[in-house]
Amino acid sequence: MNESVSRAENTLYQVLDLEVDLARQTVRRDGEAIVLPELSFRLLAALIRNVPETIGKDELVREVWGEVVVSDETLSQRVRLLRQALGEDAQDPRYLSSVRGRGYRLICAVKPIASTEIVGSPRGRWPVLLAVVLALAVAALWSMLGGKQEALPEPSIDSIAVLPFADLSPGRDHAYFADGMQEELLTRLAGLDNLQVASRTSVEQYRGTEMALPEIARQLGVGAVIESSIRIAENRVRITVQLIDAQSDRHLWAEVYDRELSVQNIFSIQQEVAERIGQALALEYEAIKRPAGAQLPTISIDAYDAYLIGRYHTFAQTPEDLARAITFLEQAVAIDPEFAEAWATLGWAYSFVGTLYGEQPPREVYPKAKEAVTRALSIDNQLANARTLYADILAWYDWDFAAAEREYLKTMALDPNNVLGYVLFLSIQLRHEEAIALIEQRIAANPDDAYAHINAAWTFMRTRQYERAILEASLAPEHTDAGPVLGFAYLALGEHDKAVQVFETSLRLQGGRPRFMANLAIAYFVVGREGEAQQLLDEVLAVAARQYVSPDLIADVYFAAGDAGKGFAALEQAVEARSRGMIFLQTNSSLDEYRQDPRYLALIEAVGF
Repeated sequence: MNESVSRAENTLYQVLDLEVDLARQTVRRDGEAIVLPELSFRLLAALIRNVPETIGKDELVREVWGEVVVSDETLSQRVRLLRQALGEDAQDPRYLSSVRGRGYRLICAVKPIASTEIVGSPRGRWPVLLAVVLALAVAALWSMLGGKQEALPEPSIDSIAVLPFADLSPGRDHAYFADGMQEELLTRLAGLDNLQVASRTSVEQYRGTEMALPEIARQLGVGAVIESSIRIAENRVRITVQLIDAQSDRHLWAEVYDRELSVQNIFSIQQEVAERIGQALALEYEAIKRPAGAQLPTISIDAYDAYLIGRYHTFAQTPEDLARAITFLEQAVAIDPEFAEAWATLGWAYSFVGTLYGEQPPREVYPKAKEAVTRALSIDNQLANARTLYADILAWYDWDFAAAEREYLKTMALDPNNVLGYVLFLSIQLRHEEAIALIEQRIAANPDDAYAHINAAWTFMRTRQYERAILEASLAPEHTDAGPVLGFAYLALGEHDKAVQVFETSLRLQGGRPRFMANLAIAYFVVGREGEAQQLLDEVLAVAARQYVSPDLIADVYFAAGDAGKGFAALEQAVEARSRGMIFLQTNSSLDEYRQDPRYLALIEAVGF
C-alpha cells in the first residue's frame, strides 16, 4: 500500500524501481537514466505529488499543460507515451492506472528520499554535481549581464504537418469552422520560406486518431506537428495552437487565443500563429498570401461562417454536399455581396454540380457558375482561385479553348502553383508532353497532395501510360476518382479480375450512383458477363429517365457493348447538353477505333477542337 507523500519540500522520490528527481527532472532505474519528454515528466511529477489520490483529468491537464486547452485524446496519448518510456504494459500496469470516469493515479509504492541524498549510482553522481555547478555559474553570469540571456538556437525543422483542428464547442457543431481554420492556416504557412507543409488530404487520415504524435510525424515524414482546437460559445472563440517537435515530443511553442468572435480577430489570429511558428522554427515569414494592408475578405462573421460551411461541402463533391454548399454560399454572398472568395467558391459548387459529381444539367448550372465567378473577379481580379475557375468554364462549357488558355496563363502568373486546370487543358488538346512536365513539376512542389496525384493519374490514362496511372492513383486511395482510374487502367492492361473487383467495390462504396454503375457495366461487357452488364445499363437508363445523367457516360457503355450506333447517338445528345465529358473526345480510349469515322469527325467539329 502506498505511503502518503508530503508535498512540501521533497523533490526526490523512490517510485517502485525508479529514482525520480522533480527538481532536476531526471528519472533513473538501476543508475541508468530514462529520458522523458518534458510533458511526460510533468505528467509523472503530477501523479507523484498527488499520490495516493486519483487526480482528475481536468486537474491533470492544468498541471501538465497549464492554460493550454487540450482534448482527452491528447491526455490519453501522453499517458501512453509515459508508459512506453517506462516499459509498462497498459494491460498489466505496474506504475499508473486509469480510474474510469475520473482520471489517473499511481498504484505502486512511492517513498520520499531525504533531499540531501544524492540518488543514483556513484558513477552517476558526478554528472549531477557538475550540472548543478554549471547551472549556478550560468545563473551568476545571467545576473551579471543584467538579466539578458541569449536565446538558445532553435531546432532545425524544415517540414511540418497541421493536424485537423479538434472542435471542442458545446454540441461539437462547428467542425466546418475547425476545417476552415485548418485550411487557412495551411495557406498562410505556405508563406514560410524553406518550409515544406504536408497537404490537408495527407493529414486527414489522422482525424480523431489516438496514434502518438511522433509516429504520425514519422509516417508523414515531417519534423514538427501542429495540434490545435477551437471552441465557439456565446459569441467568443477560443483557439489553442501547439507546435511540437516530432523527434523529441517537446513543445516548441503553444498559445491560447480567447477573443470575441469576429472576422478581424480570426484573421489576426491566423496571421499571428503563422508568424509565431516561423519564429519558433527560426524561419523568415514572407506574407505572400495576404500582404500587409490587404483587405479582409469580409467583415461579417455571419457571412464568413456561412462561407466556411459552404466551402467545406463544396469540395466533398457529392450531390448532397454540393446542394448544401450552394445554400450556404448563397447566404454568404447575400449577407456580404462584396465577398469575392464566397462568390468564387459558389462558382466552384455550381460547376461541380454540372459534372459527374453533381448530376445536374450543365445548361442549368454553368451559366450560374459563370455569373458567380465573374462577380468574384469584378471584386478582386487578382484572385487566382476565381481566375482558374473562369478558365475551366471557358474550356468545359463554352468550348472556347483559345480564351481558356489565356485565362490559365493569367492564373499561373498570379499563382505559379495553380496549374492543375491547365494540365487538363493541355492534355485534352493532345499536348501531352507539356501536360506531363507541368503535373510532375506540381507534384515535386507538394509530393503528398492527393488531388495532384489524381490529376496526374488521369493525365497518364489519357497518354495510355497505365502503369504510371496506377502508381499515381495508389498515392491517393481516399479520393473518389481513385477507383475509376485503377479500374480502367487494369482493364487496359488486361487484368480483368482486378478491374472488376475495383469497380464492384467502388459501386458499393458510392451507393449505386450512375457513374459507378456505368463503370462496372463497361467492365462486365469487356469480360463477357453480358447479362449482368445489360442489367446495370438498364438501371442507368432508368435513372436517366428520372433525372439528368451525362449522355457521354451512357455512350461509353454502348461502345463497350459494341453498339457504336447508340454510342454516337448518345454523344450527339451530350453535345446538345454541353456535357463536360465531351472535352475528352480526343483522348477517350472508347473511340480509338473510330477516329476516322465521319460521325466522330462531326463531333470534333461541333466541340471546336
